[in-house]
Amino acid sequence: MSNNPLVSVYITTKNRCDLLQRAIDSVIAQTWENIEILICDDGSDDDTDELVHRYIAQYDNITYLKNDYSRGACFSRNRAIAKAKGLYITGLDDDDYFLPQRVEKLMSAFNPMYAFVCSTYIRKTNTGSKHVKDGVGKLSLSDLLHYNCVGNQVLSLTERFKQVGGFDESLPAFQDYDMWVRMLKQFGSGVKILDPLYVFDISHASERISASPRVQEGYKLFLAKHKVLMNNSHLDSMELLSTSINKNNLSIIDAIRLCNRGNYKSVINSFFKRN
Repeated sequence: MSNNPLVSVYITTKNRCDLLQRAIDSVIAQTWENIEILICDDGSDDDTDELVHRYIAQYDNITYLKNDYSRGACFSRNRAIAKAKGLYITGLDDDDYFLPQRVEKLMSAFNPMYAFVCSTYIRKTNTGSKHVKDGVGKLSLSDLLHYNCVGNQVLSLTERFKQVGGFDESLPAFQDYDMWVRMLKQFGSGVKILDPLYVFDISHASERISASPRVQEGYKLFLAKHKVLMNNSHLDSMELLSTSINKNNLSIIDAIRLCNRGNYKSVINSFFKRN
């Protein structure tokens, strides 16, 4: 029996059986010995049910929750979080996967003085892979209000996920970003370590919310919800984000106007990407 504290890993999924298998395998392969896996199936009608039950027959640390009909990713995440038994918790999207030392290294880096710990990641596309390593170090609420320098997953105390009310089920996109803002607002700064421990995979044909028209509506709702926390520099960064979402060209005049210490890298990337 491991002396390590239990870490819960939630995975939400819908009709991506092949990708889900890779995600589950990556959690099973973790070097951290005390993990429970909570899979919430958002009403799949493919072979997901059969796949998960094959794992359950082999491993005793897997809990399977299935929605009667599709309720969305945030409902599914919150359902899994409510069932989590671990003192600590982290998440995984079904089309992404962990590198083997992810949980171990995040646990080593976690300190209760921080709201959460996260890591850099590998961005995998059809043309190759890139280590995305912006935002390393201490992350303040002000840092995060410029752009989502956290990413889509963190590790923290399970109770903290619950204390902020979980993921906002009313948002069609920006749910992760919104959650991290609320956690930093309530619990103070976070920390991001340099090790690339997560693979963010957009090389497949399946839809991601980040590639969906829902992101425009999510952006508007996110901005309305958190605008009260933002100063003029943050609002410039939000305008820059809107330009990127709408795939508009960024003029040199707008690039200069919107650029500040919190977003200058994003300005440079957006200018050369859109022009």
